[in-house]
Amino acid sequence: MNSRTTKFLSYYKPYLGWLLADIACAFIVSAMTLLLPLGTRYITQTVLASNSPNALNQIYLMGMVMLSLVLVHTICNTFVDYQGHMMGAHMESDMRNELFAHYHSLSFSFYDEQKTGQLMTRLTNDLFWLSELYHHGPEDLSIAFLKGIGVFVILININISLTVIIFLFLPIMALYAFYFNIKLNRALKTSKDRIGDINAQVEESLAGIRVVKSFTNDAIEQQKFAHENQRFVDSRRDGYRSEAYFYGGMTAFTELMTIGIIILGSVAIVQGALDLPDLLTYLLCVGILIDPIQRLVNFARLYQEGITGFSRFMEMLEVQPTIQDAPDAITLTQVQGKIEFRNVSFGYKTDYNDVL
Repeated sequence: MNSRTTKFLSYYKPYLGWLLADIACAFIVSAMTLLLPLGTRYITQTVLASNSPNALNQIYLMGMVMLSLVLVHTICNTFVDYQGHMMGAHMESDMRNELFAHYHSLSFSFYDEQKTGQLMTRLTNDLFWLSELYHHGPEDLSIAFLKGIGVFVILININISLTVIIFLFLPIMALYAFYFNIKLNRALKTSKDRIGDINAQVEESLAGIRVVKSFTNDAIEQQKFAHENQRFVDSRRDGYRSEAYFYGGMTAFTELMTIGIIILGSVAIVQGALDLPDLLTYLLCVGILIDPIQRLVNFARLYQEGITGFSRFMEMLEVQPTIQDAPDAITLTQVQGKIEFRNVSFGYKTDYNDVL
């Protein structure tokens, strides 16, 4: 585990209790979702087929059980949504405080070579998407994992051949998503750089607004801003193109999966290898399976947004102040009013001659 990964995970430490509660509720949400198709299968296959005189009572009882599952699902889902976002907001605040304090520790030479707008973007916009990753990342992965495994176990016990055919779609979807994820990551990084350039242009223009007005340079400033704005639009175009292919393809795969189940399931019913309640269970489970796929797609987008923001965040944190105490520096304890400098020099850059 490299230093950046360790640093990334370290921000969870103060909120470990919140994280564990969030993941626990995410698992409960997944379990409740998986139990609903089983309840439907029990009613359609066992209760209705038995012609029992107590069929209505059994249906009402199962209905109450399923309503209870929905209630628990709603409570846990609300907790995940609210407390998870609050955890992400607190982590974002911690990182923003750390970066702001680090800015104040850097030397003047650092600011001579940086644009204020870029520094502001790393402190605001980049960290927002990072907080979304911190919150939704563990939650989406937990729900996707449990729902995916749960659906597979349920379906494999109904019909092995049909289940294998359905899950053969997943590796193809994964390769498709991986390819466009790489393209999306590049576009998002460029877009973040461009929005930083816009902020820098706005800061520079407004900070010198008196000079701009005095020399009637309004048209020049507007032209410079329009240039940066157009570069941002171009970067967004590349990102939206990759995003459109990404989401469009994933949606097409899920629709093909549903069509495949309807066709193959109907063939299995005609051949006597499957009954109608099982096909209904398959369709309900595929509806559940689409959710973890969509969550993984959403996680992939948030990961690209968040990890590029974290990379830009770490680029600033890894900048060391030019002036630092020597490892063997002596702490000043008593001052007698007499100051003497020995072997002291000063220069602006290491490759320049000392001026003192």
